[in-house]
Amino acid sequence: MVEKKDFQVENMRDKFRLGVIWVVQYWRELFNFRFDKYMIIQVIPGVYGLALVAIGVGLIYLSVEAFFQSTWRGVFYFFFAAPLTFLVLASVLRALLEFYMVVFRISEHVDDLVGIRDTVDRLSGISDSVNEVAALTRRIPFWKAMTGTRQGRVKVPESARRKPTPGKPGNDGDT
Repeated sequence: MVEKKDFQVENMRDKFRLGVIWVVQYWRELFNFRFDKYMIIQVIPGVYGLALVAIGVGLIYLSVEAFFQSTWRGVFYFFFAAPLTFLVLASVLRALLEFYMVVFRISEHVDDLVGIRDTVDRLSGISDSVNEVAALTRRIPFWKAMTGTRQGRVKVPESARRKPTPGKPGNDGDT
């Protein structure tokens, strides 16, 4: 039983340390004037929690005010209107904050793609050079013989070849 309590205490200490580290990093980034990181992604969970608490406190206040006006109005607000309003506002808040996170993550990926685009632009000059070399090698007549490619030549069978006729000028038997 002692080991379980020690584990729980150690777990709580770890969570506390992580919380302190998060707070220190948050304050560092808050006063970072270079704006090289998007801090909103780190802040969104805290904003979500604070907004949910504010919505809950506000709805409880409205329910108490409704009880001052009428008991039935208070019961209606407390058991029907407040939970429904909380559900709708929490859902809208969650969707809005998720949208913000998606936009900022897309922005980070676009920043990464800009770096890739610079590399692609540099490499596109190489592809032009390679195309020029390929065009040049097509013009060299002995290149196909050296590489062993015989794409344009078809071997004609002996029976289909024309026989040279003796005595005709210009007919030396090569065709």
